[in-house]
Amino acid sequence: MKAFDVRAYSVSDFNEWYLDGKLDLSPDFQRRSVWSSSAKAFLADTIIRGKPFPKVILMQEYKDGKLLRVVVDGQQRLRAIFDFINDGIKISRAHNKEFAGLTFSQLPEDMQDDFMQYEVGCDVLNSAPLEELLDIFARINRYTVKLNGQEMRNASYSGFFKSAAYEIGYENLDHWLSSGILSKTSINRMAEAELASDLLGCFLVQMQSSKAVETTYKRFEDEEGAIPEVRARLRNAIHAVASVYTNDEIKGSAWSSKHMYFSLVTTLGHLQHEIEGLPETPLCENILDETQKLKSVLNGISADYASYSPQPKRAMAPEHLKPFIRASTLATTDTQARVARSVYILSVLEAHFDD
Repeated sequence: MKAFDVRAYSVSDFNEWYLDGKLDLSPDFQRRSVWSSSAKAFLADTIIRGKPFPKVILMQEYKDGKLLRVVVDGQQRLRAIFDFINDGIKISRAHNKEFAGLTFSQLPEDMQDDFMQYEVGCDVLNSAPLEELLDIFARINRYTVKLNGQEMRNASYSGFFKSAAYEIGYENLDHWLSSGILSKTSINRMAEAELASDLLGCFLVQMQSSKAVETTYKRFEDEEGAIPEVRARLRNAIHAVASVYTNDEIKGSAWSSKHMYFSLVTTLGHLQHEIEGLPETPLCENILDETQKLKSVLNGISADYASYSPQPKRAMAPEHLKPFIRASTLATTDTQARVARSVYILSVLEAHFDD
C-alpha cells in the first residue's frame, strides 16, 4: 500500500512555509548543510533554466494547531533556494555568463516571477513516528550505488572546470560512443565527463596522471583562469583526430582504446599548441593538413601495437617499440606512461615528416 502522495509545490510555497515557521529543515536524522556556494549557485541556475532536479521528500503533520512539513530528504536543496532568494548567492559565470554576478533581486522581474513559480516535485508522507522516518531515510540512501571517482567529483564540484569539462563531454558523446572509445555502460557512470576532465586537465595544466584531475577540479572551482582558451584548443585537437579518422576507422584500430585515444588527442593537440610536460618537436600543425599521409603513419603505429601488445608477443617487439608497448599496457593513466606514448608517436611522425 502506498504510504505517500506525489505532489508539486512552487518555490513560493516553500518560501512562505519557511518564513511562517511551517517548514522543518533540520529533523534529527537529516545531515546539516554542507553545500558550497558554487553548488548552490548551480541549483539556482538549474531553476532559472527551468530544468528539473531530484524530488524533495516531505512528511506533513499537525503541530500546535498548524500544518508542519518536515523535510525528510532535500534540505540542502531548499536551503540553497532560500539563500538565493535572500541574495546570499550570486549567479556564477561558470554556469550562466548572461546573468553572471547577479543576485536574485537584481534579476529582471519576469525571471524572479518564473523562479518563484518553479514547481518542485515532492513525495509527501503522512505523519509517522521517528523510527519510521529513520527507516524511510535509510531506504533512500540504501538505493544509492557506491560512487566512482567521477561521480564523487560530480557531487562535490560545480565550478568553472566542471562546467567546461562537461560541455566537452556532452559535445563528443556520440563521437566517443560511435568510435568505440566509450561504451553505453560506461556512459551510465559518467565516463564521458571523466575522459573530458582528464583531457582538459592536461591541456590546461600539464601532462599529468588521471589522479591529478581532482586537484585540477579544486584549483579551478572558483577560478576560471585560461579555461576558455584551453577548451577551444582541446576542441581543435579532438577535431584534428576526427579529420584523420572516421568513427568507424577509429573503432577498427588500436586508437579506440581510451588511453590510446587520449594519447592521440594530446599528441596532435601538442602540435597545435605546446602542452606542458611534452617535449619540444620540430613538427608544426601543418602536418595535420596532410590527412592521408598522417593517417598512414598513425595506422602503422596502430598495427604495430596490435601485433605486439598481446602478452606472448611483447618480448618479440622491436627494441624501439618496447617502451611504447609497455606504456600502452601497464599503468596507462600514469604521467610517465602518457608522456612515453606521446614521445613515441612524435618520434614516428618526425621520421616521416622530416622535410
